[in-house]
Amino acid sequence: MITNLDKYEEFDRWSRAADHLTIEMKFRILDSLYEEARHFGHFKGDDLLEGIEDDIRLAAMLNSDVSNPPR
Repeated sequence: MITNLDKYEEFDRWSRAADHLTIEMKFRILDSLYEEARHFGHFKGDDLLEGIEDDIRLAAMLNSDVSNPPR
């Protein structure tokens, strides 16, 4: 919860003014981070969909409504 709205708005204005990266710069940073992750063993192989079934199953479990479990 934000208790000091004036301070938050001042910070928000400052951070937006300080963000002077172009979209091309942001994509170059993203590409560099992706290549670094591949270098350290993440995103192995050329098949980007490898293991997607596990991710979908995990997302379904995390997003399920457990407030009213079945009996």
